[in-house]
Amino acid sequence: MGFAYDRVPYPGLPLPQTHPDRLATIAALFGMTPAPAPSCRVLELGCGDGGNLIPMALTLPGSIFAGIDLAEPAIARGCALIRTLGLESLTLRRLDLMCAGPELGEFDYIIAHGLYSWVPAEVRDRLLSLCRAHLAPHGVAYVSYNASPGFQRRRMFREMMLYHLRGVADPMRRVEQGVQLIGTLAGCRPEHASAPVLFEEELKHLSACEPWFLYHDDLADTNFAPYFREFAAHARRHRLAYLGEADFLEMQDDIYPEPVIQALRRFAGDDVLVKEQYLDFIKGRRFRQTLVCREEVALDRRTRPERIMGLHLASAARPVSPAPDLRASVLVEFRGPRGAAMKTDDAHAKAALCRLSEIWPLSLSFAELLVAAGGQPAPLAEILFQGYRAGLLEAYTSPPQFAAHAGEKPAASPLARVQAQQGALVTTFRHTTVELADTADRCLLLLLDGTRNRDALVEGLRAFLRSLDKPEAGDISAEWLEIRLERLAKQALLLA
Repeated sequence: MGFAYDRVPYPGLPLPQTHPDRLATIAALFGMTPAPAPSCRVLELGCGDGGNLIPMALTLPGSIFAGIDLAEPAIARGCALIRTLGLESLTLRRLDLMCAGPELGEFDYIIAHGLYSWVPAEVRDRLLSLCRAHLAPHGVAYVSYNASPGFQRRRMFREMMLYHLRGVADPMRRVEQGVQLIGTLAGCRPEHASAPVLFEEELKHLSACEPWFLYHDDLADTNFAPYFREFAAHARRHRLAYLGEADFLEMQDDIYPEPVIQALRRFAGDDVLVKEQYLDFIKGRRFRQTLVCREEVALDRRTRPERIMGLHLASAARPVSPAPDLRASVLVEFRGPRGAAMKTDDAHAKAALCRLSEIWPLSLSFAELLVAAGGQPAPLAEILFQGYRAGLLEAYTSPPQFAAHAGEKPAASPLARVQAQQGALVTTFRHTTVELADTADRCLLLLLDGTRNRDALVEGLRAFLRSLDKPEAGDISAEWLEIRLERLAKQALLLA
């Protein structure tokens, strides 16, 4: 397995669903007392080049991070970037999971993304064994994996490609010929009525993925897709209990039409594990991001809206109406970027959601939001908790820190500045990836080291773009610069 990742690099990316604050928030909502993200210990199994851990270490200097992986070139790349950024709280090591022992230590959060489904059975077993052995008493482990029954559709095409590629060893030829096969078969006009729909879905997936991803995911030697009940049973054998999903929305059942809710209650009753399995049946879920904890932890699964009062909230949701009526008893609909929607006629809730929309991507504590929106704490918490459950709001125990606006001598994320030297994809302070608009934005980001005022930035940009023979050099003005700086601030790329 390590050899495959040596041959074809797998670039690391920030995964917001694995961030320790996300895991702490979910744990706190279920009654745990997790370690706060600013002072925690994090281990990533299969860390690759550190693309997920490095931005965490940069923004959480009071925490300790460790990553292990079998791919030596990836570890070397990550260590080089760690030295460039001067990060002392993060250690990456080349280490086989099967050889990891007690010397790893204890961790508040353990991350295993893109690993469980793609390793042999004995390594999967070792992975969960390590989670149990090294997880703190109120620690949380994140494990992602392909899931049945949803993955079975993709498995069909995977097996077609693997049959076609027997004898083809070159990685990129395997990817190219595999994609060509599915395109050719789709053009053969399959007679079965459902086949064209399935082929169209697969071609959309293949066209959206980078070749390195297809090589390591779709065409991997091992691609195990258990049913949720099988994963839960495996975790239980290692004395690990199901906590929830990294995306709180994925756990909700009452966001569906009433017939679906009634069916789930009939099939599952109050059994959370059974309910989760039936949700997979209903949704055809093909990928899970499951959180587990030690079995002896007492969880409180009752939904308690008041728990949101101790959190910070952010929302990109906007009112459907360009001029929403914030008076009481007037229904207003809010929609988020993920398709989530909520209607409310509560004046204070409408004011709170509008305020969060105005300051996005910044967050406010519930107490600050209550002051801004008015009203009583309990009713506001109830409505905002509904919005969070529906995927309309983000919640944090310790929100990310970044500048809402550019200062006199603005400074950008040092990691993003390094990344901008290589390409347009950069990591934000929100632990997400954004694509810079153009070469001018990349040049501007490189200049934002905190030493230049507006005049120096304008002159530096003009010189930079002239050196690249870019015609935009003549368009640089103070007004142009402010627009660009505001955009970078909205992307959470500027230091607070």
